[in-house]
Amino acid sequence: MINHIISTAVKFYLRSQVECIEDLQIKITAGDRQILKGYIPNVFLAASRAVYQGLHLGEIELKGSNIGFNLPEVLKRKPLKLLEPILVDVKLLLEATDLEASLSSPLLKSGLSDLWQIILAAQGINDPQAELVKYEINWQTISFATQQLSLQGTYQDLDDNLTELKISTGISLTNCHTLSLSPLTIETTAQLLPNYVNQLEIDLGTEVAIEQLTIESDKLLCCGKITINN
Repeated sequence: MINHIISTAVKFYLRSQVECIEDLQIKITAGDRQILKGYIPNVFLAASRAVYQGLHLGEIELKGSNIGFNLPEVLKRKPLKLLEPILVDVKLLLEATDLEASLSSPLLKSGLSDLWQIILAAQGINDPQAELVKYEINWQTISFATQQLSLQGTYQDLDDNLTELKISTGISLTNCHTLSLSPLTIETTAQLLPNYVNQLEIDLGTEVAIEQLTIESDKLLCCGKITINN
């Protein structure tokens, strides 16, 4: 009974957080006594065609286990908090059209800004954050090829001219915590990039572990684990 109530409440909450969703499945494996103690052994969540803050997600699956939470406070209508970090298995499938449709999403814009800042730092720019402000990129297209990603956008240069920026890079895993971008090709004015480095590595941190990253011309499949602290 309590299991069903919790599952229904989680579904209602998740639907309220997204702009649209075609399918949502939740399976909570826990006895009523376990839930009343604030413990859930296993949770499975699957969703398709969801849009969250403008970010289009083709298919996503999440599996979490050994979840302890503050049930007494939740019953008092206080925010849910995890009592300890949990390890979540993640499977994400994005179609190329999903990324194109997400270009106006604040989440994707933030991610692309972070990527561009990392690239600028690798090119020897002393203050990448200042360069982000000076040259605000308007990303217009994003596309896949086999283990490759391409971006195209425009920015106003210091002479107030509209200038194109094209980035194309191969993507592979150095290890489960590190992405390798190589060969990295950047087409723009020398004014923006006085130096040029054609490869770099991105440290994803210990809380992210990618086990599989497959990129084809029409889709991206990523499987791995993430640690959620709260």
